[in-house]
Amino acid sequence: MSNPAKKPVAAPAAATVGIIAAVGVTAIGAVGIRDALVSTGTITGTSWLEWLFSKAEVLKPVDWMIPAGIAAMLIGLWILIAALKPRKSTHLAVGDAGIWIRNRDAARLANNTATTIDSVITADTKAKGRKLNVIATATGDVSRVRDDLTAAISQRLQTITPLPRVRTRINVEEN
Repeated sequence: MSNPAKKPVAAPAAATVGIIAAVGVTAIGAVGIRDALVSTGTITGTSWLEWLFSKAEVLKPVDWMIPAGIAAMLIGLWILIAALKPRKSTHLAVGDAGIWIRNRDAARLANNTATTIDSVITADTKAKGRKLNVIATATGDVSRVRDDLTAAISQRLQTITPLPRVRTRINVEEN
């Protein structure tokens, strides 16, 4: 017997930290390579690192240590929070078999169900987070159509976990 599929989740927040760190390390490496080429005479120009160090000599430790320490602490806290932050769920479970669908797929199911109601002429369903907004154009009594629509969509989506919240709006078309 096979195990059910793992729950689909979004990329971890730490991925952003990793990308930013990779870009920073790459930039530092590019500056180092450029300065090495300048110092060997392969390319002409002045050393960027020498310029930076000459500017840094003017600063006294008391001028930069406290702001640098605060910045390092905030960056470290940001990295720690990103590493520990749980990943967001991206899909909805269908039953217990390990089958997953996206929110917009649940909206398609709701829209398909809405169009099967006799008095519904057209339906449009949008997914926003865990909410489904169903806008239907129908003929007949609005409250009856709303009740039929809500019951049909609830039955169609009953196996989905967590159950999306469904809001219905009925526009009446006069004959």
